[in-house]
Amino acid sequence: MKRKKIGVWLVLIAAIMLVAGCGKEEGVTIFMSDKGSSSREGIDVIQEKLNTEVPDLKAEFNYSPLFDLQKVLVEYAAGGNSIVILPTDNIEIYGKDGAHVVLDEYFDKADYPDGVFESGVLKDGESDAVLEEHLFGIPVKDMKMFQDAGYTPEDMLACVLVNAPDKEAAIKVLQKLTEG
Repeated sequence: MKRKKIGVWLVLIAAIMLVAGCGKEEGVTIFMSDKGSSSREGIDVIQEKLNTEVPDLKAEFNYSPLFDLQKVLVEYAAGGNSIVILPTDNIEIYGKDGAHVVLDEYFDKADYPDGVFESGVLKDGESDAVLEEHLFGIPVKDMKMFQDAGYTPEDMLACVLVNAPDKEAAIKVLQKLTEG
């Protein structure tokens, strides 16, 4: 009976991965969900501004209005996202396994102290993450485009995923979100 359940789960995960990869254009997909009420209008304004100012990056928000831990897990594992914007506690949990790119060389840690914490870092050739303190996320409340849109939730971080299809493009989008 257990083998049948495992087989069903494997088929389900494979189907999710297949569907997640179908029909998506190349670009930077930003998965966002929070525990409070989000402003979809504000997110649409940010997406339009991003695509107007940086049209070659094709940034798109994959916004989930209802926060669900299972949805977050699927988006981390098979969503094809480049950036996640989630509550800090969730970022820290998933980060322990090395899910996020270290941002120290792209941003000044002193400007974003709320995004500096101990989390997992995958070293070349290693399969286990080593805990290190770095800048892993940019607080949404400190991002100029979110401020301009009137949407600055507390305790939310934006992070680039290590499995992002194009890490450099994702970092450019993150930089643009902070600069406005």
